[in-house]
Amino acid sequence: MKANRLVLASTALALLLALMLAPEAQSADCSKTCVEVRREGGELVITARRDPIRAVRPSISPSPTPTRRAQPRTTSRPVKRRNFSDHIRELLPTGSFHTLPNGGALINEPLLVHSLGCVDLRKSLPILDTTVELQLHPEITWSWGDGERESWSGSATRGAHIYRRAGRYLIEMRCQWRGWFRTPHSAWAPIPEGIYSTASERVELFRAHVFFTE
Repeated sequence: MKANRLVLASTALALLLALMLAPEAQSADCSKTCVEVRREGGELVITARRDPIRAVRPSISPSPTPTRRAQPRTTSRPVKRRNFSDHIRELLPTGSFHTLPNGGALINEPLLVHSLGCVDLRKSLPILDTTVELQLHPEITWSWGDGERESWSGSATRGAHIYRRAGRYLIEMRCQWRGWFRTPHSAWAPIPEGIYSTASERVELFRAHVFFTE
């Protein structure tokens, strides 16, 4: 009798230690709202998703004990609730520029350029039960049409270029954004690269005429 009691006590102690030392079950991905940011053309597509939540629904099954009267035993059965998702599209500003002077520009004199729309972008957008904070920083690359290129970092919007030969030139501006996003429950994560807009304009440069007077 004592031996049986010792065996039962040892078995119970072993089960208790196994439960204490067993690793905790990791929660399912996206137990809180998960957010993904991707690009499609000139738009940012922000998707929020919340995984199904497992609830516990009690069920009754007969007790396996043969020597006693069968007693109902409560067990747990997982029940899935439906998941939730939502997405929004954020249209990025379109970069553009204009030149000064608008006509009659001369070689060996600065042609002024002023870019528009290619500036820092900071926004906070609500989605599902959270918010997404966006930070985008631009970089402008100029192709002046005479074989020269130039890059402006940060939010520079004004500059100039000097042409050495008369003629017609195609100026191309490429504005590319790089940035990050986060939610109140997540760290900053990079936004995929490749978000850009382009603009172009043709200009004509003239040689200055010299007039002699008496």
